[in-house]
Amino acid sequence: MTVSRLKRFVFIDTKPNVSKKQVFIFGSIIASGCLSGAFLIALYIEYLHNPSFHSLVQSRGIFL
Repeated sequence: MTVSRLKRFVFIDTKPNVSKKQVFIFGSIIASGCLSGAFLIALYIEYLHNPSFHSLVQSRGIFL
């Protein structure tokens, strides 16, 4: 329970405690999503600025 400085509000935490294992799992999922996004952005930038990579990707049937 937390009481505000003015003692007008009382906050009661009704949520169950989150274990460290759950925090680690959720953090890992978020981090992997961010890394995947960064990789795709870097790949797209390389695709835009490198004509040989551009033709290689299109020859494989992948259109970005």
